[in-house]
Order: sequence, then C-alpha cells, then structure tokens
Amino acid sequence: MNPYKKLEPHCFWTKQVGNNTTSEIDYDPFPKFTFSRENDAFATAGSCFAQHFARELKARGGRYTVSEVAHPLMSKEENGWGTFSARYGNIYSVKQLRELLEQSFGRRKPIIDLAQRPDGRWVDLLRPRAVPLGFSSSEEAIADRVFHLSQVRRIFETANVFVFTLGLTEIWTNVADGYAYPMCPGTAAGTYNPDEHEFKNSSFPEVYDDLMKSCELIHDQYPDCKILLTVSPVMLVASMEQRGAIQSSMVSKSILRLAADVVKNELSYVDYFPSFEIISGPQAKGQFFKDDARDVTPAGVMCVMDYFFKSRMHIGSDDIIRSNVDEHKNEGTPDIADLEAYFEVECDEILLGS
Repeated sequence: MNPYKKLEPHCFWTKQVGNNTTSEIDYDPFPKFTFSRENDAFATAGSCFAQHFARELKARGGRYTVSEVAHPLMSKEENGWGTFSARYGNIYSVKQLRELLEQSFGRRKPIIDLAQRPDGRWVDLLRPRAVPLGFSSSEEAIADRVFHLSQVRRIFETANVFVFTLGLTEIWTNVADGYAYPMCPGTAAGTYNPDEHEFKNSSFPEVYDDLMKSCELIHDQYPDCKILLTVSPVMLVASMEQRGAIQSSMVSKSILRLAADVVKNELSYVDYFPSFEIISGPQAKGQFFKDDARDVTPAGVMCVMDYFFKSRMHIGSDDIIRSNVDEHKNEGTPDIADLEAYFEVECDEILLGS
C-alpha cells in the first residue's frame, strides 16, 4: 500500500490520456468553481488568444461585459470597440495589467504617453492599436485616456468573472518612469529611442508579484469578482534575448504557467483553465497549430471553448448556440477561408515579424 493507490484516476497519465481522443480527455477534472450562462457576466483581457474566448462566449449565449461601446454614428472597426471589454487592446504582460488597474482604481495617476502619426493624428502609446482611427489632437487623446480608465473600472461593476490570458514576459518599459508598453515604441506607433525605452524580460518573482497584486487589486475593490487565469499557447513572434525564439517561448510560457499556478493555489477567488495544455500538450500531437507551428487553428480554438463550456458551464454540444459558425458555411459545408477569417484576431505582436 502507498499513497498513489488512493489517487483519482485523472492523476495518472494512462487514465487521463491513454488512448482517448483529444475530445474525450477530461482536461479540467478538479475545477475550483464553475459558472452559469444566465447568472455570471464575464469580462476579458490579455493577449490575442483572449479574443477567441470573448467571441465564442458571446456566440454561445454567455453574458459578456463591454463598458466602452460605440456611438451609433461611429464605426466599431475603425475605433476598436468590442474587441475586449474595454478599449485597452492586447495586454501582453502582467505588469501592464497591474499598472492599468492601478490607474483605473485611483492608485496612481494616469500615464500619458502620446505620439503623433505621419498623418497628423495622435496615438496613445499605452494602447497604440486599440483605437485605429487615432485622435485629432493631443487634448482629445488625453481626454479619451481618462475616460478609458473610468470605463475599465466600470467593467467590474457589471462583470463578476474576469478572465485574463497571460501572454508574454518580454516587455518594453519607459526608462524614466518604469511603466510598461504593450509594444516597443516604433513598431505600431511612435519612435524608438534607446534613451527613453528599455527592454526587460520579467523573471518569475516579478511576474508572480505583478499577478498577485493585480488579483488583490480587483478583489479589494470588488470582492465578489472571481478571476479565471489562462495562458496563451501562441509562441513569441520575436525575442530580444540572445537565444532562439523557440527557447525564449518555452521560458516565457513556463514562467507564466508557474505564476498562474502559484497565485491560483494561494488565492481562493482565483482559478486556472488549461487552454495552454489543451493546445500545447503532447497529447494534442501538434494538431492544433497551423503550419507555422505558432498560430492556433480554428479546430484548436473550438476544442478549448467546447471543453470550457462543458467543464465550467455544464453546457453540452447540443445546447451550444452555433449561429456564429453557421454564418460561415456555404450550403452546409464550412469554407476554410471563411473560417480562417472568422477566427482571425487582432494581434499587435505580429508586427514584430514584419
């Protein structure tokens, strides 16, 4: 007799994985909490993979919170509304999330860092692609940033579940004040200046501290809000480290995954969903990555979301609203080009490979 004799079947690789197909595997056997499609309202933030979650949640009948909504006379596409719960764009690093929450909750002054484009319009470098149309003046950009921060705070007045997808550890910071950019200035907007902009690769202690502080900030302000963490399976487009992109990706994802696990274990209101493992685990045998071995296929996204709804919301395949997929069928047969377009996301990081 030994302690392993008392373990649940899912604790053994041969029983959890074995000869099961990817759709038969129970990836999430011990959830800390589950949700209700009718009673729980979700908000999302994070890397580009978080956009898949938001889109599928809305398409399958879940309640999705959006605090910054388009004016009826304005174009959603030109102004970045609806991609996330607020117009913050991709939040790749936990440091950026922490600083955004601190500004929104009044723990620090708004960070104003603007740049003027060649066409004369202004860009907020803390969300350089979140507002594609830009701003007519620096005054308008500042006013919109202050309004944006108020709307980030308003998210939590409606949503009681915050889903955050951890994406990267490699970040660029402002030399003078230390705050994080979502992108290196000079890629999406602005001008890179080595005297003003500094590369930083966050260590595990730094990621852990930023993630813990972010969760505590939300809980202190909104104690009824649950936080669900995921890790993006999408690998780095480029790495500033003197090593290969493969090695940098593995280091980055390992640090993020460990930080999510430790915070989940330490905070009762935080849980983790294994989208990273579903896509990247050896049991998937690489089938959920496109030919570039980086981007996730539509089948991979659907596998993650199908399992999330089954595990966390107890919604089976017969009860899933699939009008979103139906829109991209030609005479009952999905068109690959249509599906690829449907699953395409706004990925700021892709500019690093240009």
